[in-house]
Amino acid sequence: MFGFDNPTVDPDLYDQEIALLAGADQQVGATFLGIPLCDTQSVQQLCLQFIFNLLVTTAIVWLFYYPKSHRKDFSVTFMLFSSAVFMLLFFMKSVGIDVSIGLGLFMIFGIMRYRTEMVPIREMTYLFLSIAVAVINGSNLMVSYAELGLANALILIVLAILEYGVMRKREASKLVCYERIELIRPERREELIADLEERLGHKVLRVDVGNVDLLRDVAFLKVYYTPAKGESPMTESTLKINEKNSFNA
Repeated sequence: MFGFDNPTVDPDLYDQEIALLAGADQQVGATFLGIPLCDTQSVQQLCLQFIFNLLVTTAIVWLFYYPKSHRKDFSVTFMLFSSAVFMLLFFMKSVGIDVSIGLGLFMIFGIMRYRTEMVPIREMTYLFLSIAVAVINGSNLMVSYAELGLANALILIVLAILEYGVMRKREASKLVCYERIELIRPERREELIADLEERLGHKVLRVDVGNVDLLRDVAFLKVYYTPAKGESPMTESTLKINEKNSFNA
């Protein structure tokens, strides 16, 4: 280790070290209430990591999950969850807080979800998103205002794209107790859809067949359709016709 009393060290080296330290302080820029307004390096790191996380999550959700499930509500939930948890972990890591706090919030949400089955997943997603934003903005994080503003802006941009882009053409579902079980055969699926469209008055997208009660000659169907303009359908019906016993999913 170098010391100021070491005669073999060039004094100019000390001046260079002092200059480097002073330059590091200048890179932070102006401060307000003791918090830097902008930290360019941290802002760039936040953008790159967020974009990388968003691309990987998009590939997982829209290339693997959605083509088989066709559940836009859950797909949007996964995207928003990923973005919110990423922001929590990023800011907590930047100030040396244990990342288990961020994961703990996610676990709390999972417990709330399974304990409140009557609350739709969309409302629960907005609840978790509101909690995550409150933690990010309310915690005493020694990060720049630019990072904080950018984090909120990125979450709002992702939310706007998903809500007004992906979810613009929303699909709704109805649980139907259907008596014409002769039409549930795969070769008569077109007749089934035509009959449901005539009765329900909606354009039917697809139909899932649940349990079939041969004693009563009825079948439990889950009908997916395009809601009419201005209609606010329930994506998760609260009036369920023995759904747990009728559908395996």
